[in-house]
Amino acid sequence: MSATSVRPEWASLPAAAREYVESRLESRVAGPVPCTGGFTPGVASRLLLDDGRRVFLKGMQSDHPFAPQYADEIAVTSVLPAGVGPDALWWATPEESGGWWWLCLEDIPGAVPVLAPGSADTVAVLAAVEEAGKLLTPSPLDGAKPIADLVGLWLTGWTFLAEQTPADLDPWAARHLGALAAIEQDWQQAAGGNTLLHWDLRPDNMLRREDGPVVIIDWSYQNQGAAWIDPAVLVPYLILDGHTAAEAEAAVAHLPQPEDPRTLTAFAAGLGGYWEKSSRRPAPPGVPFLRAHQVRAAEAARAWLRHRTGWE
Repeated sequence: MSATSVRPEWASLPAAAREYVESRLESRVAGPVPCTGGFTPGVASRLLLDDGRRVFLKGMQSDHPFAPQYADEIAVTSVLPAGVGPDALWWATPEESGGWWWLCLEDIPGAVPVLAPGSADTVAVLAAVEEAGKLLTPSPLDGAKPIADLVGLWLTGWTFLAEQTPADLDPWAARHLGALAAIEQDWQQAAGGNTLLHWDLRPDNMLRREDGPVVIIDWSYQNQGAAWIDPAVLVPYLILDGHTAAEAEAAVAHLPQPEDPRTLTAFAAGLGGYWEKSSRRPAPPGVPFLRAHQVRAAEAARAWLRHRTGWE
């Protein structure tokens, strides 16, 4: 996978931070390999240790704006059932580590799946999402927040764009801007539930082990809700990897779905508006490729919306 983030390398970290990590590992780091996927600028490295072990290390200083995501990931990953996410080996809070959030995970040999139509990767991803939904209902995380409370305000991009419409807005979206704004929050009434949700199901948040199964990684949100939400999040990424909108919906049709089809249309509108709005913001520090990703995601969401609404 091509680089999407600019991450600090092991050697550039403060000596005290490296010493703390090596003390927890009970071994010196012999061969660090930084990982440049994802859209946060924290430490993410595969570490080969002097004693021959391999681990995956994530970390960020507590005063960084993205730090709460690392705290959330520790909280979620530490309670995941076996096989759903990577095994958590140890973690540390800023209070015990000198100002850093650290999460040390198993190093998973494998590759990011490609969600091409009919591919073995797509079959394996859908199986992983289905199994995760079953194992995470009810949520194993005490205190997980309702999904609508977390992202409800995010998925209001069409309303924002209707008030200050950019000149480069896609013509189809511009024609239907008022209608999209009118429905983009209507999914929330059907969002309640007790399934622990990933919320950010993208191919680069998954790894297919060399022996076959897919592991879902980067559990960065403490939220729960209806079981249909994660399968719906996956639809635009199926479209990005070559499915038509109809094919993408058919691929997830065996997974949980909302009772009212209009709920799914509203959710697609919410996602599309979020990406349309967000793609126009300045790139956050250390993540220069996020906005380009959101442009592509917005295009996929529009294709999905045109299929679901039938609007010309």
